[in-house]
Amino acid sequence: MSSIGLLSGSADRAQRLSQLLKDAGADPVIITDPAALPGDPGSDGLDFYIQLPVTIHPDGDTAVARVGSFLSAGLLARFSAVDRVLPVLAPGATVVLVSGNTPDEMSLPDDQQSRLALLHLLAHATRAELATKHVAVKVVSSRRSDQEIVHYALGGDDDAQTQRSPQERSGAATDYQDWRTEVMGLVGIDI
Repeated sequence: MSSIGLLSGSADRAQRLSQLLKDAGADPVIITDPAALPGDPGSDGLDFYIQLPVTIHPDGDTAVARVGSFLSAGLLARFSAVDRVLPVLAPGATVVLVSGNTPDEMSLPDDQQSRLALLHLLAHATRAELATKHVAVKVVSSRRSDQEIVHYALGGDDDAQTQRSPQERSGAATDYQDWRTEVMGLVGIDI
């Protein structure tokens, strides 16, 4: 049985990754329009989801407006895209978030570390939401090769010999849920 997965983001890179996934026996589907992402559970579920970055064309008359547009159309839109895919991920699936959204305007103020921190926040939120499904979530650099990204999507780790069993994933998921509960218990709301 082949792995079924979804790719979203950069159409050019998605095509290259799709071919490598097919060569590895997977059945990938490319969706470049976030509005077209599935939101309803399918019968089998997706075994992997690769979210690729895109080049953003920011709008606005001021630098502040253009940065806001860049974040809204790029990184923050990625949160909505993952949220739409959550219900269709199969237990034990893999989510690969590839960093690297870039503005097409090089003079735009940028803070790559902050953008990467937000992408890691998306990964943490995804892990928390899918902890009971034992879904693996990985943030990788856009500088990684297409072969490496495919390797991660199909369940590989940084070390090809290291494959986590479902029981190990279950323990990590429980640990994460306990941590999340503890942290959320520390939150106070001042009115």
